[in-house]
Amino acid sequence: MRKDEYLNYLRKAKELESIMQTALLKSNWDAAALNALHAAILANDALLIFFHGIKSNSQKHDDAVKLLTYLMKSSDAQKYSRHLRKLINEKSVVSYTGKLLSPGRSKELCTHAQRFITWVNSLLPETGF
Repeated sequence: MRKDEYLNYLRKAKELESIMQTALLKSNWDAAALNALHAAILANDALLIFFHGIKSNSQKHDDAVKLLTYLMKSSDAQKYSRHLRKLINEKSVVSYTGKLLSPGRSKELCTHAQRFITWVNSLLPETGF
């Protein structure tokens, strides 16, 4: 992938992060968590594209976390990948079941997403969006 393609993934991540924030304010807990999850996955894609020109194409989202920790060999990558992993571990519940999330669980997942996305943003060039 071309390095500049990271911008599209980052833009999508920021849009979903904004929707996550709005959903939290409206007490739409499942919508908030679902957008948090997808925003973090897209932020991870943006990071990997920018620094390594690739993103995970695996059907298993956990492979994206493994790719992150394999390619970004810093202690910060190890630390922040835990936030992404916690989100991905909840993907099936959030996306594919009829189970509703509690406000506390939704807020917790959104906090993980926010921490991961903030870290990604700190590593990428300022974009203005």
